Amino acid sequence: MAGKADKQTSQSGSKKSSSIQKRRLPETVGGFTVNVCRNPRCSLFGLPPDPIDRRGNPGGRSKSNIPHGKVSGSAEDRSYTCPECRVAVVVKNNHAIVQEYMRVSDLYRRTGREHCQTLGCENHSVPVELAPSAYAKFGTTAKGDPRFQCKACKSTFSIGSATRRHKKTDKTGTILRGLLNKMPFSRLCEVGDVSFKHINARIDFLDKQCRAFAAEREERLPECFRGRSPVFSTDVQTFLINWPVKSRRGTIPMLHTATVHKGSQFVVAATMDYDPDVDPRELQERMEEIGDFAKPRSMREHGRLWAYDEYLDSVKRELHGVFSKEDLAAGGDLMLPGRGSRVRADAAMYAHLMLVRRKIGNEFRRANFCIDADAGFAQALCALAVDDIKAGRVNVAEVSFLKGLSNDKRMDYAQKGRELLQDALTSLHNEIEEVRDEFPRVSDLAALTVLDLRFQFGWGPSALRGNQLAKSVYRWPYHSKAEPEKTIRLLTDRGDMDWDSLARFMVRASNHPVDAYFNLARRRVAGFERGIPTASNQARIWHAYSFYNPETAPKVANILRFYHNYMLPRGKGVDAQTPAMRLGLAKGVVYERDLFQFTRHPRPAPTGPRWPKPVFRHQEISERQPSAAPEDAW
Repeated sequence: MAGKADKQTSQSGSKKSSSIQKRRLPETVGGFTVNVCRNPRCSLFGLPPDPIDRRGNPGGRSKSNIPHGKVSGSAEDRSYTCPECRVAVVVKNNHAIVQEYMRVSDLYRRTGREHCQTLGCENHSVPVELAPSAYAKFGTTAKGDPRFQCKACKSTFSIGSATRRHKKTDKTGTILRGLLNKMPFSRLCEVGDVSFKHINARIDFLDKQCRAFAAEREERLPECFRGRSPVFSTDVQTFLINWPVKSRRGTIPMLHTATVHKGSQFVVAATMDYDPDVDPRELQERMEEIGDFAKPRSMREHGRLWAYDEYLDSVKRELHGVFSKEDLAAGGDLMLPGRGSRVRADAAMYAHLMLVRRKIGNEFRRANFCIDADAGFAQALCALAVDDIKAGRVNVAEVSFLKGLSNDKRMDYAQKGRELLQDALTSLHNEIEEVRDEFPRVSDLAALTVLDLRFQFGWGPSALRGNQLAKSVYRWPYHSKAEPEKTIRLLTDRGDMDWDSLARFMVRASNHPVDAYFNLARRRVAGFERGIPTASNQARIWHAYSFYNPETAPKVANILRFYHNYMLPRGKGVDAQTPAMRLGLAKGVVYERDLFQFTRHPRPAPTGPRWPKPVFRHQEISERQPSAAPEDAW
C-alpha cells in the first residue's frame, strides 16, 4: 500500500510540475515588446507571439489568433522565426530597453538644482516644484536667493544663478570655445591659465546648462514638424577612450549615436552607450547573487549593462593584437571601462530611437528615416513603429554609399552624376512631361525617378514592388560628392505608396546629414579625433588626445550637440542661421552669456501617470505585467 501511495504521490507531483508553464520569450513591460515579426510586408508584422513554451502541451495550445513561431538557439544567439514569412529576429530583453530609454530620456528632460543635494537621501533629485511638501522654506542667502531645507535629511540648499559659486567666471567662455575648437586639455590649461580640475568642473557645469536650456526649447519640437514630412538620418560612430595598462596604451570603444533632421541639420538626439552611475563590479556581484548568468541575456533581470567579467573578456578579444596575455595579467586591476559601465549595444540602439520618437512627437504627416545599412537600426525601428508603419506614417530605409574615397575621386563621381542628370533631362523630356501630367506636383528629378523605378520594377502589383525594394536595392543613378554610388533599400513599402510618393522619398533619402555631423565631431573635439599611426610601427595607432575618463565623452558630446544646434550659424552674411533658427526653435544665435546665466522656469506638476498606455496593446497569454511601459515607445 505504501508503494502504491508513493507511486500516486510521484505521479501527482510530476503532473503538477509538468503543468508549470515555461517561458520561451522575455516578459513584456506593460505590454511593450520588440520580440515580434519585424517584416512590414508580413501579415503577422508587429503581433506578439505566444511567449509560453508549449512543448509537451503544458497549459494547452495557444489561441489560434496568436502567432507561435519557433524560438531557437541559446545565450546571445536566441532568435524568433515568424511562422508566416520565415524571417528570424534576435530575441531582445524588453526590460533592458525600457530601463535604458528611461535613463537617456531623463537626461533630455528639463533639469535644475531645485532639489536636495545629499546623495542617498530619499528626496535627492526630487524637485521642489514636484514635491513641495518634502521641503520647508529656510530664508534667503546674503544675495537674496531663496533657501530650502529638506525635511528628510535636514540639509539646506539655495536656488539662484547657475554661476553664483563660480570662480574665474571669465574663463568659462574660453574653455567652451577651446574645447569645441580642438584644443586638448593641456593647451586649454596654458591658454586659459586654469587647472585640469577647473576644466572638468566647467565641463560638468556646461553639460548641465546645455541639457537644461535645450530641454526647455525642445519641448516645442513636435510643433516644428506639424503637418510636415521630415527626413531624419541616423547612424553610429565609435569614439576611443584611452586605457592605460602597464607601460602601453590601449583603447576601449564607446558608441556615439545621432539622429539629424535633413534640411535644418538639427541634431534631434545624440546618445552614448555609457552609464556613469553603475559600478561594473557591484553589478557583477548582484548578478551572481540572483543567478543572472545562468539565464539567456534576453531573460536576465540585469541585461542592460555589461557585467565586469563579460566586458573584460570582450576587451581581451578585441585587443589581442595589442596586448599579450602576460601584459593583461600584469596590468592588475584593469578597471574597465575605468568608471561606470558600458550599456549593451542593442539596448542603447532601441533607447535612442525611442527617445527620437518622444522628441519629434506625433503631429507629423509622414516621418522618413534613413539609416545606415550596417548598424541594424532599420529592423529595430520597424519593431518600434508598427502602428505608424501600418498607417503609412513612417518610412524606413537603409542607405549606403562608397566610403573611404579621396576627395578627387568623389569630385569625379559628382561630375559624372551631373552629366548623367543633364543627359537624362534632355533625352527624356517628353517622358518627363507625361509623368508630370499624371502627377502634377512632382519635380523634374522626381519624374525621372518615377521613370527609372518603373523601368527597374515594372508596372506590376504594388506588393510585388515592395518585396523587390526590400530584398534588393535601388541604385541612385545621379552620384553626388557626399554620397557616391548610393543605394537605398526601402523596408516599409507595403503596397500602398503611390509612384510619386515613392519617387519623392528616393530623391530625399540621404545619410549625409548625420555623416556631416559626425565629421564635425571629429574635427572640432580633440578627444574624438581618430588616432594616427606611430612612426616606428605603422600597424600601431596612437590616440594622443583621447579622453582618459570615459565620463567626459558623453558630456562633451552633449555640449557639442547644443553648440551645433544653437550657437554655430551656417551660411554667409545676414543669411547665416543656426539649425535651431531654421527649425523655428530660436530667433537668433544663443550667446555664451545666455547659456551661462540660464535658469529653468518652473512648470506645473504633471497630473497624469508618467508612463501611460503603450503602443503594443495586443492581449498577452499568461503574462504578468511587471511595470508600466513608456508612453512614447513606438
